[in-house]
Amino acid sequence: MEASLGAADWDGLLARWPAPSLLQSHAWGEVQARAGWHLSRLVVDLPGSPLPLSVQVGPLGPPRALRLYLPRGPACGPDDTATFLAVERELVGLGRREKALAIEVEPNWEAGAVPAGHPIRAWASCPSRQPLATTVVDLRPEPDAILASFHSKTRYNVRLAERRGVRVREGGLEELDRCLRATESRQAVRLPPRSHLSTVLEQLGGMARVRVAEVQGVAAAAVLLARCGRELVYLYGGATGDHREAMPNHLLHWRAMMEGREEGCTDYDLWGVPEDDRPDHPWHGLAQFKLGFAGRGVRYLGARRRPLVKGGVQVLSALDRIRLVGRNRRAR
Repeated sequence: MEASLGAADWDGLLARWPAPSLLQSHAWGEVQARAGWHLSRLVVDLPGSPLPLSVQVGPLGPPRALRLYLPRGPACGPDDTATFLAVERELVGLGRREKALAIEVEPNWEAGAVPAGHPIRAWASCPSRQPLATTVVDLRPEPDAILASFHSKTRYNVRLAERRGVRVREGGLEELDRCLRATESRQAVRLPPRSHLSTVLEQLGGMARVRVAEVQGVAAAAVLLARCGRELVYLYGGATGDHREAMPNHLLHWRAMMEGREEGCTDYDLWGVPEDDRPDHPWHGLAQFKLGFAGRGVRYLGARRRPLVKGGVQVLSALDRIRLVGRNRRAR
């Protein structure tokens, strides 16, 4: 059923479930609403605790062609098939009302945790919109033990940055955007525009923070972090390229981890690495940097799609191909 809960009540319900995600939070729904999505907030009435679903309803390309998209949801566990079937019924009902071509879900579930007979496995695979793999650093051990778990080169670079006087401090949108634009130009990649960064900071409020690594009074690197429950997520980051020899990025993430740990976070999600180790992958260098923190590798189930109209599969497959071609062109 449609819900009109406030942010605190929504996030409180979400936190009761075993697989909550930042992308299902009330604030992230507001981010997507301002990006042009129509947001539908549903609450599935279940014994024990209602389950909130933040569903994005948007165009696929052609006129009147809509899809439903559930990012990193539902928040139930991968072994809870009864709840998933209830979620499916709610989504199908919404899809019929919206006259959507299809439903797409991208659960916050690791691929190996989803049982062979789970209903979602009957849904067709489709291109993912979120990272298929990530690495998550466990913040529960003592700081010395966390640092000792890093790869030797990463550990060395953290200490080198400290010796060279790198300072980590609170930052703002201007510094964050400047670092992202420099990275975008240097690496020939497309990163979120300033308008999106501003929206994320505005809508997430106290959940979000910018941290800057400063060398000799100059902001050399910056990250945008978001906290959801006991997880601190690295959303976006970049570096100007100045003072690379001081290793500002390494200390920046180490201090972010320690800050999150002091606040009670148990996980630091580095938010996306390539699914394979191909040297020609455009994110290979970034992946090597992230993997140096020696987090636990996570491989998600990926996106799944259920068509709602006859011929929907063919339409959606064609649109997927167009979208992927456009993405590849933008990444050059």
